[in-house]
Amino acid sequence: MNAEITSNLTNLFNINLEVIKNTSIEKMFNELINENPKSFNVNLGFLTNLFDNEEIKSFKKAKKNTELISAFENAKKMEFDEKEIIVEFKTDILNSIPKLKNKIDSENKGYKNQIIFLEYDYEPCAYFCGFGKGDYPILKKPEYFEFNFQEELYAGIGKVDYSKIWRELSLINEILEDLDIYDQVCETELYQSLLNCVKFKTYLLLNKAFDEIGIKAFDGIEIEKPLMIYGNEHDCKSINIYAYE
Repeated sequence: MNAEITSNLTNLFNINLEVIKNTSIEKMFNELINENPKSFNVNLGFLTNLFDNEEIKSFKKAKKNTELISAFENAKKMEFDEKEIIVEFKTDILNSIPKLKNKIDSENKGYKNQIIFLEYDYEPCAYFCGFGKGDYPILKKPEYFEFNFQEELYAGIGKVDYSKIWRELSLINEILEDLDIYDQVCETELYQSLLNCVKFKTYLLLNKAFDEIGIKAFDGIEIEKPLMIYGNEHDCKSINIYAYE
């Protein structure tokens, strides 16, 4: 199972890495400026350019922003101290597991834990959400799927810090917010590919962390095998991180 999970994550990472390696943020802004597509303006009742003159001016200014260009070039390298991050992930996971156990013990619902989501929201930190038995898939790409939400054991418990991997992306987000163009840029192929690279690299390193920790770290929690671990943004599609068979 884990060989397939690792292969899927690696493939998704590499597909998105190719996109960001073969372009630049200046090229992205040039496309936004020059291709400015037509869209239907509901308020006006007719077709207009998607981006107005002020937005186009902001794009022209942004493509010369040296801080933004530097942050993107650093982000696309995808260079991290992976050994250090895996050690820190292991520490965060091991510190979180007793909190999961305490939550389960305090409510004593009698369910076995077979699925864990590591769910993040606005900050680059993930929290554990655990549920009961089910038939849980190995996914080739992030998807929605049915899970046993009725047997909730814990939610929003513990913490795994993603910030070292997400640092450059977070800086890019801050600059785009300051330039008031985050909403426009975040929908581009380049931005989405960079975001996906960061996510899938995070999950690949988490995969190694869970593998090194082993199933015995969950002693004291009633487990149904395979224990399936997924990653996702809150209310968004999920992808496998690891499975304890």
